[in-house]
Amino acid sequence: MKEFINILISGSISGSLYACMALGLSMVYGVTRIFNFGHGIVAVSGGYFTWLFMNKAGFSMIPAIGISMVIMFGIGLALYRIALSPLLKKENWEFSVIIFLLGLGIFWENILLHTFGPRVKDIPDFFDGRFKMGLVRINYHDISLIVIVILFVFVLNYLIKKTWFGQAMRAIAQDMDGARIVGINLKKTFGLAFALATAITGFSGILLATKFYMTPSVGWAWMVKGFVIVVFGGLGSITGAIYAAFIMGMTEATITFFLGPMWVWPIWFFLFVIILLIRPNGLMGGRTL
Repeated sequence: MKEFINILISGSISGSLYACMALGLSMVYGVTRIFNFGHGIVAVSGGYFTWLFMNKAGFSMIPAIGISMVIMFGIGLALYRIALSPLLKKENWEFSVIIFLLGLGIFWENILLHTFGPRVKDIPDFFDGRFKMGLVRINYHDISLIVIVILFVFVLNYLIKKTWFGQAMRAIAQDMDGARIVGINLKKTFGLAFALATAITGFSGILLATKFYMTPSVGWAWMVKGFVIVVFGGLGSITGAIYAAFIMGMTEATITFFLGPMWVWPIWFFLFVIILLIRPNGLMGGRTL
């Protein structure tokens, strides 16, 4: 029983973090059909910005996180307007965008490496102490991560379903030509969606940095996990990405406990392939946002 509880807690924590990480990737693909292969580096950048403001500028955690997210939003908006928007007007833009974002990710990784160095860095826990009740043992920080992600998902769901911007994104995701006909500004919505996804991804990197160590290269491992989760859940489906994140989080916790961490990646990919053979469009394929 104790082992089951430990697996459930560990899987819930990992699933929450992976869900937050996959949200930005799923959103930007659902709206713009852009698959951001620099996704992991964006997440790491959010963590490094927060670390910088806390350790070098003397900010406390909440202001540092807030400033970092504003910066990530601005970076995403500028990147879309300066680089991606012109690329989308060209023929075969899908391949051009993938190569550009992949190259930009490699370039930005080296910028982080020269700026912050190769040594690991982390962000301190939100809370100290541990909750104990019967067989349950869980850090207050881990509880806060799960609660933060749940609240974040509810806020994002409200944004997508109840605001004009969210409704515009959903309309574009369902029928881009129809959205254009009814007067939705595609260029503006694309830019804001990419900027918001960048900020969300940066926030996920902040949460991950409180649980795992950061290095400039760790973003590629995060990107691969995000890719597996988003495709597993169904490209462009936020609901599917959340379900897939928790399934993979529970799978990772179970494998780690019984077989060891070295088996996580092989079994992740085996499960990934099996699901795609059964449901080629993913768990929630065909649904958008």
